[in-house]
Amino acid sequence: MSEESIKPTIHSLFPTPIYITKINRNFTKKELQFVDNQKNKCIKNEGNINTKNNYILNKKEFKNINKFLEKHCQNYLDTIICPKNNLELYITQSWLNYTEANQYHHKHEHPNSVVSGVFYFDSDVKNDKILFSHSKDYQQIKPEIDDTKFNLWNSGTWFFPVETGNLFMFPSSTTHQVETKKGTNTRISLAFNTFYKGTVGSDKSLTELIL
Repeated sequence: MSEESIKPTIHSLFPTPIYITKINRNFTKKELQFVDNQKNKCIKNEGNINTKNNYILNKKEFKNINKFLEKHCQNYLDTIICPKNNLELYITQSWLNYTEANQYHHKHEHPNSVVSGVFYFDSDVKNDKILFSHSKDYQQIKPEIDDTKFNLWNSGTWFFPVETGNLFMFPSSTTHQVETKKGTNTRISLAFNTFYKGTVGSDKSLTELIL
């Protein structure tokens, strides 16, 4: 007679938050014209191009876009980080990326930033995606995984399809990339970094840092 057992549970311990939302309106003609015009003011990146202006959200054409992103920076702070002190998560640098068919965006992280974000002005949900990689690439023991049973515990990478109007936010240390683009559209995204303003840590524990 076999032993009876209670069905086991599996918990995700210390997961990486991937914050996803979508703007609830169409882009204005003024915003889209500005995005199109900036394509002529770019420099070559590894695999695609991005704007020379790395503070693009300071432009008046992006005034309302900036407000939308600031609102979600605050929401990320309040719902995920939940600081005890009076702390703000403000946007530092911001820039536009343009990726054509057969181009890509190299694997990277965002140093000197707390939370980073990607906001999409043009994306093909059938072909475009953002790919995240596990921070520990090296595995001493690595069994071959059944490719019909990939899950959040046995996968080294995980992707999300992206569509126009999507906003993704995640810890800046999270490795991410865009694989070689398929489809005929130009994938256009606005990327940004953030940092804290206020008091981090505490005086009593000798960890206080006033920013």
